[in-house]
Amino acid sequence: MRRLQHWGAVAIFVGPFLGMLLLFQYVPVLRMLWDSLWDFALLNPDKRSFVGLQNYIDMFDDPDRRQAFLVTFGFAVGVVCTVIPVSFLVAVYLNGQLPARAIVRTVVFLPVVTSAVVIATMWVFLFDPTNGLVNSAFALVGLPRMAFLTSKMQALPSIIFMMLWQQTGFATVLFLSGLQGIPGDLEDAARVDGCSAWQRLRHVVIPLLSRTTVFVVVIMTVFSLQAFAPALIMTGGGPEGTTNFIAFDIYELAFSLQQPGLASAESTVFMLLVLGISLAQMRLLRTRWNY
Repeated sequence: MRRLQHWGAVAIFVGPFLGMLLLFQYVPVLRMLWDSLWDFALLNPDKRSFVGLQNYIDMFDDPDRRQAFLVTFGFAVGVVCTVIPVSFLVAVYLNGQLPARAIVRTVVFLPVVTSAVVIATMWVFLFDPTNGLVNSAFALVGLPRMAFLTSKMQALPSIIFMMLWQQTGFATVLFLSGLQGIPGDLEDAARVDGCSAWQRLRHVVIPLLSRTTVFVVVIMTVFSLQAFAPALIMTGGGPEGTTNFIAFDIYELAFSLQQPGLASAESTVFMLLVLGISLAQMRLLRTRWNY
């Protein structure tokens, strides 16, 4: 009777979550795998033909699909390599004896809770080549105006800068929680031994933040790989595909070009790559220190 009561309580509290997880995550994944083997259109889904792995072959043979993968991974590398050091430095700064720290934390974290659509729209106006605030500031100091979102060389770095502004607050909060979890005795001992602030940071703080760093790197990588709103609102995947992220490319294939089978194949490959990258990061960056 006790065992029945135990499993009954488990079913009541965990059952709804497991049911929603199965319905909204695993069933769509299985349907995606099934659809990737067929050629059909969303306007007429009943008229379909089985093509097996042909969608995967077409995806790898298409230069636009290959470019989307390269652009997305380059974007992810740019975001991770900028967000991690900047957010770490901001967290170290906020972890000190700073007046009005609560207000500063709120200001830093505010872009994270703002809608991605609102942020993308706002930066479109900021990066406007004629009347944008950034170019207006450049003109005031005598600098030439920049094309930003309409330039093949500047579009992707511009979006990386926007993501840096948006995601720094989230990574900063994670690093700050890790910093506050480090025992103060360790830094005090290093200070007594004559270590400078840089030596304490390098030999005490950074090693003990390895777990937090792994988590932040994985989270930022996944966030950047899933980027969709910037391409949709700011550039439309252009110019010449330089900001055609995979999520946006899948959307275009499925709904604009009416090729959901090919989009499902690309989604499957993308899902496996993201899973593999996340596992590799956790393996390579796993911590060797404990406290």
